[in-house]
Amino acid sequence: MSSTFGVEPEKYKVFVYNQLTPDEVAKANIDIRKVSFWDITASVPGATAVDAPHISVYWYGPNVSTEKGMIIHLKSWKLDPKYTEPIKSIVASKVGGTASEKEGGVEYRNFTMKINYASLADLARSMEQAGKLACEISIEYEMITREERANSSLPKTKILGEKPLEK
Repeated sequence: MSSTFGVEPEKYKVFVYNQLTPDEVAKANIDIRKVSFWDITASVPGATAVDAPHISVYWYGPNVSTEKGMIIHLKSWKLDPKYTEPIKSIVASKVGGTASEKEGGVEYRNFTMKINYASLADLARSMEQAGKLACEISIEYEMITREERANSSLPKTKILGEKPLEK
């Protein structure tokens, strides 16, 4: 993708991949420190998370929120407890930290899970197995270069959006 003038920017302020599989994420090669947000969503197979009941585990990076990257969230939307309870248990064991109920979900403060591609892929696979649901992962990056974008091992077909850095 290029800008409206046909010139690809040197740097992207925001760059998002969507509907990634755990295997695709496990092979990602963009510097993990450039991740500003990630989301693992489990939903009933055959329906997208947008229109189906689902559960999400997500994190905002240190430069994005007032939380400074210190909280991992879990939230369920209209998903039957027979799916959510096993997922909540596996997330608690994988993420660690202090869990507290908040706004219909759970926050994990001072989590012990390392934020890296292997742990994200492992968490997604574990959620799939625990809830017997399909998972997809979204990752948002900040300040990646044209070269990082070009050399990314993530599928180009799963780029959801990009915003060039304005000079």
